[in-house]
Order: sequence, then C-alpha cells, then structure tokens
Amino acid sequence: MDWTNYFEKVFSGAKPIIAVAISIINYVLFPDCAYFNAFGAVGIAIILDILTKYLALSKIGGGFRAATKCRIIDSNKLWKGTSIKLVSYLVVFILAGLSYRVTMLTQVSVFLATIIYSVIFLREAQSILENLCDAGADMKWLLVWTKKKEKQILEDDDIDNSSGDGGPTI
Repeated sequence: MDWTNYFEKVFSGAKPIIAVAISIINYVLFPDCAYFNAFGAVGIAIILDILTKYLALSKIGGGFRAATKCRIIDSNKLWKGTSIKLVSYLVVFILAGLSYRVTMLTQVSVFLATIIYSVIFLREAQSILENLCDAGADMKWLLVWTKKKEKQILEDDDIDNSSGDGGPTI
C-alpha cells in the first residue's frame, strides 16, 4: 500500500483545517463535560432572549411588519447589541475553559465555571422575563422576585467583603 495515496485520500475527503478548529474550540471551551451542558443552557437562553426581544418590539410596534416599517425593529441596532453580548460572553467562556488548564485543582475551575455560567444564565433569564413583560405577559411578579433576590445576593456579597479588618469574614 502506498502511504502517499492513503494520506491523499484522507485529506482530500476531510477538511483538516475545520477539524483542527473544532478540536481547539473543544479543548478551550469544553475541558469538562459540565462546561458543555452549561454552555448549551446559556446558548438556548441567549436565543430565547433574542426571540422574546423581537416579540416585545413587535408588540410595542403593533406587529412585526409595522415595527420593522417604523424602524422599531432595526436589524443593525439589534445586531450591534447582540454582537457585543456574544463576544463578551465568549471571552468569559474562554477564560472559564482556560482556567481548567491553568489550575492544578480542576474542581476549583469547574466551580468557577459553574458560577460564571449560572450568573450569565440567570441574567439572561431575567432579560427574557423583562421582554415577556414588555410583550404583555403577566410575569411581573416573577421579575420582581428575581430582582429582589439579585439585590439580596449583591448586598450579602457587599457585607461579606466589608468585615473591616481586611481579613476573611467568619
């Protein structure tokens, strides 16, 4: 068997650059299976946020066509905001994935990634609820509750960080 013919057939049918790119993405973003599941959940939440934003803007504009005609729904403005969100989330996800490669205690980085993905997921969920409220859904009670919990968490964090002596809080 001629090895050159063999490798020629392998590389002509497959796209090695695409395979290398997918391998690098998997290596960086998904070093543990927990990362993949969290990434999927946040990705679905981002898609739902975009869809509910279109729904809310359509409701405000009197329908999708009317909102598009009045430029309430403007693809350039929506894409600009969405692209900034996607790039910033991707950078944070890459940092979370790389933390797995940096630390000797992989459970620490998995815990860090869990916090990162959870906070982003909860923020997206809150944005979805805001969009649904803007579209006319009766979700204000849930939105008020999530905002109170967010405020409580942030206040608890401020109390924990201000022990006064610079040392850890017990």
